[in-house]
Amino acid sequence: MADTPTNFRSFDQQDHLQVIDALRGYAILIVIAVHTLGYVPDLAWPVKRVLTMGFYGVQLFFLASAVTLMMSWHRSADPFGPRSLKFLVRRFFRIAPLYWMAVVFYWFAYQIQAEQFSLQLLLATLFFYNAWSPYLIPTVPGWTPVPGGWSIGVEFCFYFTFPLIATLVTSLRRALVFVALSLGVMLAASHFGQSLYPEISPEERANFLYFWPPNQLVVFALGFLLYHLIKDESTRRRIIASPISADLASLAMLGATLAVALSIGLNKLFDWNQGLPPTHLLMTLCFVPWALVLILKPSGRVINRAITGLGKVSFSAYVLHFAVLKYTSQLLHQLWPLAKTGVYSVAFEAVFLGLALVLIRAIGEASYRLIEQPFIDLGKALLGRLQPPQPAGRPAR
Repeated sequence: MADTPTNFRSFDQQDHLQVIDALRGYAILIVIAVHTLGYVPDLAWPVKRVLTMGFYGVQLFFLASAVTLMMSWHRSADPFGPRSLKFLVRRFFRIAPLYWMAVVFYWFAYQIQAEQFSLQLLLATLFFYNAWSPYLIPTVPGWTPVPGGWSIGVEFCFYFTFPLIATLVTSLRRALVFVALSLGVMLAASHFGQSLYPEISPEERANFLYFWPPNQLVVFALGFLLYHLIKDESTRRRIIASPISADLASLAMLGATLAVALSIGLNKLFDWNQGLPPTHLLMTLCFVPWALVLILKPSGRVINRAITGLGKVSFSAYVLHFAVLKYTSQLLHQLWPLAKTGVYSVAFEAVFLGLALVLIRAIGEASYRLIEQPFIDLGKALLGRLQPPQPAGRPAR
């Protein structure tokens, strides 16, 4: 298989992988879809139940992030210390500037009142430890500096541990061990977490225990497993030789999503009475083989310019889409000439989602070019200054 374009060497050395952008594009698409539901309260139940599965687009983001970071990590031959420093600097300049600017943006866009301000919440958001307490996300009533910021806090917790984990999880077998250990962490967090914060309601506690990092670690572990499955020669040969295509795998993924939506729904934690795993684990287990096929067979209708373009600006789209949905909804509710119940509710949702996607794509592109890319370049420039000069006659690695 040395001449195939999907061999791991060529895949691992690409700076911008179209298929990873496609996965991110689908992730932000379903995240946007689920967040439209708050503005269409009378949406027909079957459609609402299916769109609710967009709640797990965040896990698809986590999965794609783990794979991308592993590829980047293994492209470097630097010692552990310099490699870790470069990794953290790149991640900081990739995420923090836009995220911090969003705190100011949402203060005015959501017209937050001065009495709602909390220095504790602000610091937790700015320094990415906001997912460790229900009062900092918050899952209890309070100011949210950046809507959806819990996932960014969780991801940064993963960044801080990533260099060590990437150094230890160096094979498919070790990736399987990491998945098993992370499942144990999830079980322990789900069980012992029930005694935390007794003053909050059971629903608030369940939301917190879903959001906090110990419950999400298994998703990143499955991302490590996906990376090593891609790298595994036997797995690549079997997938490439099989009749499955990216389009067929996507149909299977859609079918699995419908089955989970209609049979289980949103199960945030292990259901000890019925023996049901949390839905985010089930969905991630579905995402892994789907992503594996798309990565090893990157062709078909599901990998297209529209979805990869959306994926490229997915971080800006994620951060800003909450405000876009709010103001788009206000405008559309004023202009909509039909009813918003029954069949008409589906039409309203379709128009709302389509219009929002167009606006989010345009605004995300502008944000990516004007904010994200300049700070990414600034991070690269800073690393260039920190990089010690190479001795004469020795090529840079």
